[in-house]
Amino acid sequence: MNFKPHQSTFDQKLSAIIGLAIGLLFIGGGFWVRNIVAHERTTLNETRGTVVDSISRRERNSTNNQQTETYAPVIEFLANGERTRFTGNYESYRSSNGHMVVIRYDPKQPITTARVVNPLEGLVCWAMFGIGGLAVVSSLGTLLPVRWSSGG
Repeated sequence: MNFKPHQSTFDQKLSAIIGLAIGLLFIGGGFWVRNIVAHERTTLNETRGTVVDSISRRERNSTNNQQTETYAPVIEFLANGERTRFTGNYESYRSSNGHMVVIRYDPKQPITTARVVNPLEGLVCWAMFGIGGLAVVSSLGTLLPVRWSSGG
């Protein structure tokens, strides 16, 4: 097992440099997302809320005149000792009444700032780190002038 010299073409080097830049952008984006989530966790209050109702909305597609129905949960939670309600985001599915969700809100303005926390929120930054790391390692392997060889 040893290193052997390897020559890369211009196209290989160019694609490796582009891949390296994309990988570094993904890693930087992962840090950015991680910092946003960490900031929200430290500045906003987190509590559990209950879906108490659902609002439906019909939308007509302009291209084929097809109607779709979307639903938004009405969520109730306790903020500053008072019961507070807010409407969540419209989705293609209806949340069942009594369903428990995690809420983050600003204690100064709980009604306008409340939002449902996505349970997979913490995985986004790690996925970005992983994709970026694979792109960087792959690109560096192409850019390096030597290759690892196991044969004689």
